[in-house]
Amino acid sequence: MRTLISQVWRVNLATMLFFTLIQVVVPLIPRYALTVSASPFLIGLAVSAISITAIFLRPVSGFLSDSWARSKLMVLGLAFGSAAYLVLFLSTDIYQIMLGRLLEGAGVALFVPSSMASAVDQAPEGKIGETLGWRSLMIGLGFTVGPALGGLLAEAFGYTTTFGITSVLILFLLPLVLYREPRMVKGSLSVSIKGLLEKHFVVAFVSLVVYAVAWMGLLTFLSAYLKIIGYGDLQIGLFVSIQAISSLALRILAGRAADRNPALMTYIGLLLISLAFLLIALNQEPLRLYIDAVIFGIGIGVFVPGSQTLALAHAHAGSRGFLSSIYTMGMDIGNMVGPLIFGAVIQASGSYPESFLIAPVLTFIAALVVLVPERMGRLKEN
Repeated sequence: MRTLISQVWRVNLATMLFFTLIQVVVPLIPRYALTVSASPFLIGLAVSAISITAIFLRPVSGFLSDSWARSKLMVLGLAFGSAAYLVLFLSTDIYQIMLGRLLEGAGVALFVPSSMASAVDQAPEGKIGETLGWRSLMIGLGFTVGPALGGLLAEAFGYTTTFGITSVLILFLLPLVLYREPRMVKGSLSVSIKGLLEKHFVVAFVSLVVYAVAWMGLLTFLSAYLKIIGYGDLQIGLFVSIQAISSLALRILAGRAADRNPALMTYIGLLLISLAFLLIALNQEPLRLYIDAVIFGIGIGVFVPGSQTLALAHAHAGSRGFLSSIYTMGMDIGNMVGPLIFGAVIQASGSYPESFLIAPVLTFIAALVVLVPERMGRLKEN
């Protein structure tokens, strides 16, 4: 048991540091692209390039995780991440930056599904939700610490040196994910496809996609709208930081509760998120936005462990990696689709605040998608 706990926490630490180092780089990309005289369109393409390889490689990575080894896939993810930042360190034009981002997407696609699946593999009996809660807390910490660390490193050493430092640091994570895995139940294509159709997974995946579409669309144009009405970068930066920090508070408790009823935690999380989105749509004054950010963060902290547990707790041991890869693809879909939908509505209506009302409507509908089957008895725990 001591060895098992050690493995869980080694991967927890590796996951936190991996996402910290990813987030060191992310906010610097648009600024660095300006230094090589890239056009706005190419800057946008470079920023979104990570999603291209992530979407295409996630299913392959997940299947290999089930049929080969979780640890080896995480090692490959770290190697691709290090290579991505080495390319950025050597880059001199926007196309080399895009190549680095494509490699970064491959690293994320290889690392994340195996990290999530290993949490389920290593969870003590009856504590899958709690173990996933810890794992998601590590990811949240990485998202919280990384951007600030990136800003400090860039201020002190410049962009390219920061990329080089990150490339080296990520290799130090290798010992954390190199461990002897217990004998795995090997996956197969038929088992993986069957897992995709399992009712708990379908509900969790749909709720994540809808949430991601609503959040990414709202964030994109809330940022733009605040600039239009005269607020600076600080306001949107504080909004994102406050929600990220608030989201950490309840993840472990929500994970424990999700072990008893993951559908209920997913539902409560979506309701809190819907409330926050509605308040944001009704008033964009910064002080009010910060209060809304706290509500939103708490909602995320409840929703994420609940949804992850709902998706994976019932999964066959030979399909956890594949299902983790498809589940996490929900955020990639939201990253691409959300801004397009909100942008089209703004273009047609000419109003930013009216488009913001899409977000609470979508997440409330997603909450009903979770609640109705559960109340009808289709999602009751065994």
